[in-house]
Amino acid sequence: MITLKSEGFSLVEVVIIVGILSLGLLVFTRVFPYGFEVKRKAENYSRVGILAQNLMEDIRRDGYKMLDKKYPEVSSGYGKGNGKFKKYPGVNWQVEWWQTDVPNLRKVRVIVYDNERENSPSRIEIVTYIAKRY
Repeated sequence: MITLKSEGFSLVEVVIIVGILSLGLLVFTRVFPYGFEVKRKAENYSRVGILAQNLMEDIRRDGYKMLDKKYPEVSSGYGKGNGKFKKYPGVNWQVEWWQTDVPNLRKVRVIVYDNERENSPSRIEIVTYIAKRY
């Protein structure tokens, strides 16, 4: 009995494999840009968080008395200020402070957000209390 050995792939098998690989690559190329978008959002969120933390540290370092000077009193016991970061013009900040019921203790809130939208997804809010030192 004579048997024929077939070596290699037939044309139909090659076409099927190329089709499957093409579909896989198509799916991969459609998902790939989403990774870049997620990376960009994570970088923005990190940047906003670091800027908020730095601003709050500056406020804590300056102390209780500088709150009035840097963020003027809008009404009795309440002050406010806002602006943009010089290095990051698309990132805004807002600082508010309130006099608490405890004498010589103020509540301070720092809000940092990007894209000039106060309700942006990269919005960070930090709250702390600052006491008057004698």
